[in-house]
Amino acid sequence: MRLHFKLLLVVITFTIILSSAVPAQIVIGRPKDIPPLDNPYTINLARADVTKAIAEILQTCKIELDPVSTKAEKGKFVTNAWIFAKGVNVKNDLAHVSQLPAGDTRNWLKGRYALEINVLPLDDKRSQLQIISRIQGQIADVAGTKWVESPSNGYLEDEALRGLAGKILGIDLSIKGNAKRRLMSCEY
Repeated sequence: MRLHFKLLLVVITFTIILSSAVPAQIVIGRPKDIPPLDNPYTINLARADVTKAIAEILQTCKIELDPVSTKAEKGKFVTNAWIFAKGVNVKNDLAHVSQLPAGDTRNWLKGRYALEINVLPLDDKRSQLQIISRIQGQIADVAGTKWVESPSNGYLEDEALRGLAGKILGIDLSIKGNAKRRLMSCEY
Protein backbone atom coordinates (compact mmCIF):
# COMPACT_ATOMS: atom_id res chain seq x y z
CA MET A 1 0.00 0.00 0.00
CA ARG A 2 2.78 2.42 0.85
CA LEU A 3 4.50 1.60 -2.43
CA HIS A 4 1.39 2.50 -4.41
CA PHE A 5 1.02 5.75 -2.48
CA LYS A 6 4.68 6.71 -3.14
CA LEU A 7 4.33 5.84 -6.81
CA LEU A 8 1.14 7.91 -7.07
CA LEU A 9 2.88 10.83 -5.34
CA VAL A 10 5.81 10.63 -7.80
CA VAL A 11 3.45 10.53 -10.80
CA ILE A 12 1.45 13.53 -9.53
CA THR A 13 4.60 15.53 -8.80
CA PHE A 14 6.02 14.70 -12.22
CA THR A 15 2.73 15.70 -13.90
CA ILE A 16 2.65 19.05 -12.08
CA ILE A 17 6.24 19.81 -13.06
CA LEU A 18 5.60 18.95 -16.71
CA SER A 19 2.33 20.85 -16.90
CA SER A 20 3.94 24.04 -15.61
CA ALA A 21 7.00 23.81 -17.89
CA VAL A 22 5.34 22.77 -21.16
CA PRO A 23 3.12 25.82 -21.86
CA ALA A 24 6.13 28.11 -21.58
CA GLN A 25 7.86 26.28 -24.43
CA ILE A 26 5.04 25.46 -26.81
CA VAL A 27 3.61 28.41 -28.69
CA ILE A 28 0.62 27.61 -30.83
CA GLY A 29 0.07 29.74 -33.93
CA ARG A 30 3.47 31.39 -33.95
CA PRO A 31 4.84 31.50 -37.49
CA LYS A 32 8.22 29.94 -38.11
CA ASP A 33 11.00 32.24 -39.21
CA ILE A 34 11.73 31.81 -42.89
CA PRO A 35 15.39 32.35 -43.72
CA PRO A 36 16.21 34.82 -46.50
CA LEU A 37 16.95 33.53 -49.97
CA ASP A 38 20.55 33.20 -51.04
CA ASN A 39 21.75 36.41 -52.63
CA PRO A 40 22.78 35.80 -55.41
CA TYR A 41 19.93 33.38 -56.12
CA THR A 42 20.51 30.66 -58.72
CA ILE A 43 17.85 30.36 -61.43
CA ASN A 44 17.73 27.55 -63.97
CA LEU A 45 17.29 29.87 -66.92
CA ALA A 46 19.72 31.44 -69.35
CA ARG A 47 20.98 34.93 -68.54
CA ALA A 48 19.28 36.42 -71.61
CA ASP A 49 15.87 35.09 -70.49
CA VAL A 50 16.27 36.44 -66.94
CA THR A 51 17.50 39.83 -68.21
CA LYS A 52 14.54 40.09 -70.58
CA ALA A 53 12.07 39.21 -67.80
CA ILE A 54 13.55 41.80 -65.43
CA ALA A 55 13.47 44.49 -68.12
CA GLU A 56 9.77 43.71 -68.72
CA ILE A 57 8.96 43.85 -64.98
CA LEU A 58 10.76 47.19 -64.56
CA GLN A 59 9.01 48.60 -67.64
CA THR A 60 5.59 47.34 -66.51
CA CYS A 61 6.10 48.90 -63.08
CA LYS A 62 7.38 52.13 -64.68
CA ILE A 63 10.45 52.10 -62.45
CA GLU A 64 12.97 54.65 -63.62
CA LEU A 65 16.48 53.40 -64.28
CA ASP A 66 19.72 55.33 -63.93
CA PRO A 67 20.82 55.75 -67.57
CA VAL A 68 24.51 56.05 -66.69
CA SER A 69 24.85 53.00 -64.43
CA THR A 70 22.36 50.66 -66.13
CA LYS A 71 23.89 48.23 -68.62
CA ALA A 72 20.90 46.09 -69.61
CA GLU A 73 22.86 44.17 -72.27
CA LYS A 74 25.29 43.08 -69.52
CA GLY A 75 22.50 42.23 -67.07
CA LYS A 76 22.91 45.25 -64.79
CA PHE A 77 19.92 47.39 -63.83
CA VAL A 78 20.26 50.32 -61.42
CA THR A 79 17.11 52.12 -60.33
CA ASN A 80 16.86 55.78 -59.48
CA ALA A 81 16.43 56.47 -55.77
CA TRP A 82 12.84 56.08 -54.55
CA ILE A 83 11.59 57.90 -51.45
CA PHE A 84 9.78 55.33 -49.30
CA ALA A 85 9.38 57.24 -46.03
CA LYS A 86 8.48 60.78 -45.01
CA GLY A 87 7.32 62.39 -41.81
CA VAL A 88 7.08 61.12 -38.27
CA ASN A 89 7.80 57.41 -38.89
CA VAL A 90 10.97 57.84 -40.96
CA LYS A 91 13.27 56.56 -38.21
CA ASN A 92 11.15 53.41 -37.71
CA ASP A 93 10.92 52.81 -41.46
CA LEU A 94 14.68 53.22 -41.86
CA ALA A 95 15.32 50.91 -38.90
CA HIS A 96 13.08 48.28 -40.55
CA VAL A 97 15.28 48.07 -43.67
CA SER A 98 18.70 49.19 -42.42
CA GLN A 99 21.01 49.24 -39.44
CA LEU A 100 20.74 52.61 -37.76
CA PRO A 101 23.33 53.41 -35.11
CA ALA A 102 22.19 52.60 -31.56
CA GLY A 103 21.05 55.64 -29.63
CA ASP A 104 20.79 57.73 -32.78
CA THR A 105 19.03 61.01 -31.97
CA ARG A 106 19.06 62.61 -35.40
CA ASN A 107 15.98 64.22 -36.84
CA TRP A 108 15.25 62.04 -39.87
CA LEU A 109 13.21 63.75 -42.59
CA LYS A 110 13.01 61.19 -45.43
CA GLY A 111 14.20 57.73 -46.38
CA ARG A 112 15.09 56.54 -49.86
CA TYR A 113 16.71 53.58 -51.56
CA ALA A 114 17.96 52.49 -54.94
CA LEU A 115 18.34 48.91 -56.13
CA GLU A 116 21.07 47.38 -58.24
CA ILE A 117 19.89 44.20 -59.95
CA ASN A 118 22.59 42.03 -61.51
CA VAL A 119 22.12 38.92 -63.62
CA LEU A 120 25.28 36.85 -63.50
CA PRO A 121 25.83 33.94 -65.92
CA LEU A 122 26.80 30.55 -64.49
CA ASP A 123 26.60 28.53 -67.71
CA ASP A 124 24.34 28.31 -70.79
CA LYS A 125 21.29 27.20 -68.80
CA ARG A 126 21.77 28.78 -65.35
CA SER A 127 22.26 32.26 -64.03
CA GLN A 128 22.29 34.06 -60.72
CA LEU A 129 20.11 36.98 -59.70
CA GLN A 130 21.80 39.38 -57.28
CA ILE A 131 20.23 42.42 -55.63
CA ILE A 132 22.07 45.18 -53.80
CA SER A 133 20.33 48.08 -52.11
CA ARG A 134 21.63 51.53 -51.30
CA ILE A 135 19.66 53.05 -48.43
CA GLN A 136 19.89 56.66 -47.33
CA GLY A 137 18.19 58.83 -44.76
CA GLN A 138 17.86 62.59 -45.03
CA ILE A 139 18.71 64.61 -41.94
CA ALA A 140 18.59 68.28 -41.07
CA ASP A 141 21.77 69.94 -39.84
CA VAL A 142 23.07 73.50 -39.53
CA ALA A 143 23.92 73.77 -43.23
CA GLY A 144 20.53 72.48 -44.41
CA THR A 145 19.69 68.90 -45.27
CA LYS A 146 21.93 66.05 -46.36
CA TRP A 147 21.56 62.37 -47.22
CA VAL A 148 23.32 59.89 -44.92
CA GLU A 149 24.16 56.31 -45.95
CA SER A 150 22.57 53.60 -43.83
CA PRO A 151 23.81 50.01 -44.28
CA SER A 152 21.15 47.54 -45.33
CA ASN A 153 20.01 44.73 -43.04
CA GLY A 154 19.08 42.56 -46.06
CA TYR A 155 15.29 42.95 -45.82
CA LEU A 156 14.87 44.97 -49.04
CA GLU A 157 17.14 42.68 -51.01
CA ASP A 158 15.27 39.58 -49.86
CA GLU A 159 11.86 41.11 -50.60
CA ALA A 160 12.91 42.19 -54.11
CA LEU A 161 14.66 38.88 -54.77
CA ARG A 162 11.60 36.86 -53.72
CA GLY A 163 9.37 38.97 -55.96
CA LEU A 164 11.55 38.97 -59.06
CA ALA A 165 12.65 35.33 -58.86
CA GLY A 166 9.09 34.23 -58.07
CA LYS A 167 7.70 36.13 -61.05
CA ILE A 168 10.40 34.83 -63.41
CA LEU A 169 9.98 31.22 -62.25
CA GLY A 170 6.18 31.44 -61.95
CA ILE A 171 6.09 30.33 -58.30
CA ASP A 172 5.18 31.96 -55.00
CA LEU A 173 8.34 32.75 -53.01
CA SER A 174 6.67 35.35 -50.78
CA ILE A 175 7.15 34.96 -47.03
CA LYS A 176 3.45 35.17 -46.22
CA GLY A 177 2.44 32.84 -49.03
CA ASN A 178 -0.03 35.39 -50.43
CA ALA A 179 1.65 35.63 -53.86
CA LYS A 180 1.92 39.43 -53.55
CA ARG A 181 5.02 40.83 -55.15
CA ARG A 182 6.18 44.38 -54.53
CA LEU A 183 9.05 46.32 -56.05
CA MET A 184 9.35 49.89 -54.83
CA SER A 185 5.86 51.39 -55.29
CA CYS A 186 4.67 48.73 -57.75
CA GLU A 187 2.72 45.62 -56.88
CA TYR A 188 2.88 43.07 -59.69
